[in-house]
Amino acid sequence: MEFYVPLGVRGFLLRLGTFVIGILGGVVYRQAARRRELIPSNPSLSVALAEILATE
Repeated sequence: MEFYVPLGVRGFLLRLGTFVIGILGGVVYRQAARRRELIPSNPSLSVALAEILATE
C-alpha cells in the first residue's frame, strides 16, 4: 500500500533538482561520447604503455 505525503515546496525543489541533474547528466554523456568518437582507438598503444610501465 502506498502512502502519499504532500511535500509542498520541498517536493517541488526535489523534482526540480532531479530534473536538472538528469539534464546535466545527459549533457556530460553526450560530450564524453563525442570525445570518444574523435580519439581514434589504438590498442597497440595501451600494450606499449603497459610494457613501458612494467620495465620501470
